[in-house]
Amino acid sequence: MFDIGGGVGAALADAVVGDAARFVELSVLARVENVCAARKVLLAGELTLSALERDVRLRGGDVRDCGNEAIAEVSTRLGCSHTMASHFCDLGVDLRLRLPVTRAAFLAGDVDYARVWRIHCETTGLSAETVALLEAEIVAAARGLAPAALGREIRALIVRASPQEAASDREVAEAECRVRVRPVGPLSEFTAVLSAEQGRAAWQLVCEMAETVCGKDRRGRQALLVDAFVALLHGEGGLACTCETEGCPRVGGVSMPSRRKSLVQITVDVATLLGLTASPAFLEGHGPVDPGLARMLAEDGTWQAMLTELLDLATELGLTPTGPGADTGPGADTDTGADTETGVGVGVGGSGELDVGGSELDDPSGWLPRRPGLQVFRGRGARHRAGRLPQPLFPSSWWDRRRPRPGLPPVGAGTAIGDVLRALDADPVLRGGQFPDGHGGLPRPPGGALSYRPDASTARMVRTRDGRCRFPGCSMPAARCQLDHIVPFSHRDPIAGGWTITSNLQCLCQFHHNLKTMGRTTAVMLAGGIVVWSSSYGTTTISLPGGVAMTDLDPDTLVPHIPRRRHRLPRNGTHADTTDDIDEPPPF
Repeated sequence: MFDIGGGVGAALADAVVGDAARFVELSVLARVENVCAARKVLLAGELTLSALERDVRLRGGDVRDCGNEAIAEVSTRLGCSHTMASHFCDLGVDLRLRLPVTRAAFLAGDVDYARVWRIHCETTGLSAETVALLEAEIVAAARGLAPAALGREIRALIVRASPQEAASDREVAEAECRVRVRPVGPLSEFTAVLSAEQGRAAWQLVCEMAETVCGKDRRGRQALLVDAFVALLHGEGGLACTCETEGCPRVGGVSMPSRRKSLVQITVDVATLLGLTASPAFLEGHGPVDPGLARMLAEDGTWQAMLTELLDLATELGLTPTGPGADTGPGADTDTGADTETGVGVGVGGSGELDVGGSELDDPSGWLPRRPGLQVFRGRGARHRAGRLPQPLFPSSWWDRRRPRPGLPPVGAGTAIGDVLRALDADPVLRGGQFPDGHGGLPRPPGGALSYRPDASTARMVRTRDGRCRFPGCSMPAARCQLDHIVPFSHRDPIAGGWTITSNLQCLCQFHHNLKTMGRTTAVMLAGGIVVWSSSYGTTTISLPGGVAMTDLDPDTLVPHIPRRRHRLPRNGTHADTTDDIDEPPPF
């Protein structure tokens, strides 16, 4: 601690107050900017529709190239590229014709252009029913998530609301994969748009090639990756080391394996793996993927069980009334006790590593409909070869697209974050965290809890839970993050400080880890792995665990597809030979 004189301390306090006022002004200007951007985009869309209608009339109903004049004029007036002008016009048309809730939030200044553009891109091609079902939840998520995280959240919501559309849209997108090169100043940018599993496999191959040099190589990490990428394109077996050390064994003679299966990690719940439900899976380093892709990668891989405890988020945070005689609202379940379920998860290596978590079958209160459950990882088992997967209930073909299941839209991160913020305002005690001492509610430290570095099992469970850096808006993958003690570890007295256990660890990139260590921001963990961040300027943000999607399953959908054999009776009344029945449609 530093002893600051009274005059200096008062000056610093005045500076902090002044900075806080300027941050408020910054927020106001950001909303004004959003409003102006919304008016610009909507006007571009209106001009495009006007030009389109005029051109169609002049050309006798031929719509080809109609409205292009408006795009060219927008590009000229704004001094932007044709591509950017097309984006403005397309987005303006979409906001007017298809996304009314997003348009209203944009005009109010609640969301910026980047988030609106992400909503437009992720929802293009969806049916009108699915958009109407999900748009309000998507906009709620947009108010609290960065664009990249918002895109992952939208994909997860689409999978949960209409898995058929998610799978078919993925198939259409994979047909549009592309490779291109374009100049970037004196350099060239080589871009490849691949499928999710191909992208992860290609990245791993590049990293493996970069590691064929010794630790004294003089190139930086990015230079090594670039050289590794070029070496792979030329079919070379390794990189030439630049360490200039006499007798270095790694001078480009390392041979890389020939074509092999990709090595990726997927997390998916058991019910989805068995085809009973269609919850989104999580591809490490990529984000949510549809169940069809997860099942395809899981059919030839190594499975590893992960024991999870599935928590009713509303009950754990005290958002639902509890106790005898509590009024839970219309249509609520009378049992308001802690609703937990233990599940088993599975892991895929070879063609991927698949960690499969259990599925929650909760019955939340009526005033918090379909509250998602969060998984808390407790342990993992041994690895086993993949088993035979049954036929899924949900078809993946474009021609088998179905309308979304009727009922309430799936609850996503936007609603969950709003509920947590309201709970924090109603009960300030929650801001202290679920376990303020960092001991996880345990009476004595388990094995490894008093060591600063977590063991492999603990680190694996934390990274699987978090998925990415837990600071809001950061997309750094968990595999490249450091593990941070939420309640600091005490090297002098490990028992008194925060323990090295899953409930006191989180993934942070080096930038945000340093920020927390410097005391610029603080973090506490609530039930279900929710992290509450507080800044020195008084702002509060919420980070939900991103490694495993929240589940809001309906028990009525857990109906397996079991092919049956029917006995056909001939006219004489005796049994004939049995024949396999054709595949029957799903029971809903």
